[in-house]
Amino acid sequence: MPRPRVAFVGSGGAAKGVAHIGVLRAMQELDIEADICVGASSGAIASAFYMQGFTPAQMIDWFRPFWQRGLEEPPLKARYFLGLPNEEQRKSWGYLTSGLWSIDRFERFVQEQLPTDDFRELDKRLLVTAADVDGRGRVVFGRGYREDVPISKAVAASSCVPMLFRPHRIGDRYYMDGEVVRTLSIDLAVEAGADVVIISNVYRPHVGRVGSQSLVHQGGLAVARQALNTILNEKEKRGIDLIHKMYPQVQVLVVSPDLGRLPFTSRLHARAMLRRGYRDALRTLAKAKRRGVFEVATNVRTIGKA
Repeated sequence: MPRPRVAFVGSGGAAKGVAHIGVLRAMQELDIEADICVGASSGAIASAFYMQGFTPAQMIDWFRPFWQRGLEEPPLKARYFLGLPNEEQRKSWGYLTSGLWSIDRFERFVQEQLPTDDFRELDKRLLVTAADVDGRGRVVFGRGYREDVPISKAVAASSCVPMLFRPHRIGDRYYMDGEVVRTLSIDLAVEAGADVVIISNVYRPHVGRVGSQSLVHQGGLAVARQALNTILNEKEKRGIDLIHKMYPQVQVLVVSPDLGRLPFTSRLHARAMLRRGYRDALRTLAKAKRRGVFEVATNVRTIGKA
């Protein structure tokens, strides 16, 4: 019997997306290989590098102090996300004020690091989602969709968190964070033929212990962060429930580490995020492996046009 086709679907989450690398590390240790990767924002970043042979150890190296890093790979520095406005942005006051930073510098970093910048040259399926600023909904980049767009441009567009980054131009359209339209594009993984879908969700709300101090005592940012986590987590749960109902033969495994109290925009907690993603994934995936989830493929019907 053929082994099941495995898909990795990564949510966004800004800096919290570091936890995706921990999930990929657990998959590697359990000898679980993804045939399909679908991602938005930080999930797209992790997926793009993973699908081109970057190991979790190499990606983890980006977040280590410089004296602990290997010298083979340049670190993913925060300044790569702090791009100055390009010529088009400087000419339009509206475009200039549509975000704090340009994503152009990060696009160049991705382009320089990836062995290939062409979706069509990949052996496996990589799908990246973004949102059209002018109301055309979700846009999918990858083989079978907008495959002519360079991977670096697609990942950059998918990573444009509204108000932090100015929307990214590709051709004559402008794009922002793929999670604006859909938090998890599980349907794309199933459409691509996945039998098992591993979801890496970093939006699990923090659940306080009985008798612990309430988040309200940590201020408005903590409450706002909890509200955002709750909204996005519920959005993801509805999508997962829908896939369960439509395609009960598809195994959906959710890895959702508790990152609720950690900030979205700080690398200072990278080690904690990596560790929590790894531990939660190791527990969830090892249990599924003991049940034989990764041993026998099922027949999966296609959803149709995504």
